[in-house]
Amino acid sequence: MLAKMEPRAGGSCDLPEESLSDHYDILNIISYGRMGKIYLAATRVTGMEVALKAICRDMCRRRDVQREYHYASHLNHPNLASATARLFQTDLYIVFPIEYAPYGDLWSHLSSRTIDEVQTRWVAEQVASALTYLHGFQLVHGSITPDNILIFRPNLSIIKVTDFGSTCRGGTFMRRQHLAGPYSPPELSRGEGAEGYYTGISLDSWALGILIIHCLTGSKPWATTDVTDPEYAAFRNWQQVKSIRVPRTFKRFTVRLLRLLRRLLEPHGWARYPAKEVFKYLEDDWLIKSRDRSDSQDFNSSLVLMHHPQSYSSVNEDPKDPQQECDTREQPSQGRVSSPRRFLAELLRFTSPNSSAKHRRKNHSWHKSSCSSSSSSSFSWLNSSSSTSSFSTSTNYSSV
Repeated sequence: MLAKMEPRAGGSCDLPEESLSDHYDILNIISYGRMGKIYLAATRVTGMEVALKAICRDMCRRRDVQREYHYASHLNHPNLASATARLFQTDLYIVFPIEYAPYGDLWSHLSSRTIDEVQTRWVAEQVASALTYLHGFQLVHGSITPDNILIFRPNLSIIKVTDFGSTCRGGTFMRRQHLAGPYSPPELSRGEGAEGYYTGISLDSWALGILIIHCLTGSKPWATTDVTDPEYAAFRNWQQVKSIRVPRTFKRFTVRLLRLLRRLLEPHGWARYPAKEVFKYLEDDWLIKSRDRSDSQDFNSSLVLMHHPQSYSSVNEDPKDPQQECDTREQPSQGRVSSPRRFLAELLRFTSPNSSAKHRRKNHSWHKSSCSSSSSSSFSWLNSSSSTSSFSTSTNYSSV
């Protein structure tokens, strides 16, 4: 199977020379750059819209374009953009069609709006699934960035990774390009004297971790993966337990997400976890949500009034006075009753002093057992609320 995934090394066969107008109607230009253009076109036979990737013949090596087309046409995964027809060349370009994404790429999506936590988990899950598929063939994508993630549904329930120009086998020696962006791991951005480096799946793991942060915060966590960058230096100190201060960008993240990011953004490539590590954290909350404590306090207040109407009122107050009753209900908002354990302790505090010793011992044993049961129930409530994730809706994302 791995042998089938390998493109032919020669790449010397002549490509058929055709004109774009022979098979396609050019509708628009999606993007353009120094290396070429991407056209929005419609096939003349079926009318299906495709994206024609046209690469300047003078700006590339034919062997590299053929390798990219080989991966785009042979890899079969729902989250990988595939080539839809054969490769050909014109007078100026080498062209091949790929799937057209009607909602653009993730970079344009991030620049115009925010992405909530559920959508971020969808993005992470789909990108991790595509990378796990690639890594199963010992292939490294090598360029996981927002502009290489295409959007096929406006709610991000279907996205696909594209651009296999940097895809290669793991362990391939690559010339060092001195990349300094946040999506490049430290081993690529260091100013080392070596001429190159060996690729590995850890490159994709690092990029996936940065992508998660970028989606949740709307910005990149740091400008460069070098200790001279103060933001990255603060993260490295916290990650290596040299500092207990969580970096400013990461203070909104839950403990579970921080653990995931520690593993994906390990500075040493050999110790970095693979992309499939994301699957263990999809059911967890990733952002710390500000809980409205007034609901729980009002609930405890009603319990106090029901069991002991005069616990929080003066002896001279008339409990039938509606104004005093309103004031009584407002007092728990000041924090008098904050937990079931505190509530039970307050009940015992107002136990009648004329009770017999036997009755007090009975109350004490009841209090002890109730505290333990209430404590366990309160912890189970916390666990259920923290473990309950809105991501449960993502189980149906494929049918959206």
